[in-house]
Amino acid sequence: NSDPDIDGDGVPNEQDDYPFGRFDDAPPDHWAFLFIETLERSGITAGCGNDNYCPDAPVTRAQMAVFLERGIHGSDYSPPAATGNVFLDVDAGDFADNFIEQLYADGITAGCGSGNYCPDDSVTRAQMAVFLLRSKYGSGYSPPSPTGIFGDLPTGYWAAAWIEQLAAEGITAGCGNGNYCPDDPVTRAQMAVFLVRTFGL
Repeated sequence: NSDPDIDGDGVPNEQDDYPFGRFDDAPPDHWAFLFIETLERSGITAGCGNDNYCPDAPVTRAQMAVFLERGIHGSDYSPPAATGNVFLDVDAGDFADNFIEQLYADGITAGCGSGNYCPDDSVTRAQMAVFLLRSKYGSGYSPPSPTGIFGDLPTGYWAAAWIEQLAAEGITAGCGNGNYCPDDPVTRAQMAVFLVRTFGL
């Protein structure tokens, strides 16, 4: 092949350990390919197993805790051991227990209500806006008042200000046709874009 960079990721073939991309299910023609590759090379993710990334799978709240804490502190970050005393539904020894408790300690989440975290629930696009901006700016951050830039997002919507600030910073352009789709689950491909843009990876 005469193309010196087959997957178009900026790394010449002879220097690229994965010239066709790191993941079998996210090849170079996937819409989020470069974001997914960047996330992997930044050490934020190793995929979902068996050389796959599972780009269309929804991101769970447990997975999100890992993504965000590594985005904040770096790919080698390892939070303190979990106590199992922060959320009723997150015991010590559960998947991502220490990341979830650290996310709470950092003031990025207070859980999903009634003393729970809901680790297996999917993260919505509205929730993601809040998580990302708090991760970027700290727990005390408050975005400007919304003006109504998305057709499906009235200014009275609970996360409207956060979503509009995410758009203002170029982290999202919505889901198409002038909408944001706030209640849709975030896919792993979308998460790659959000994380790379938020943390400048």
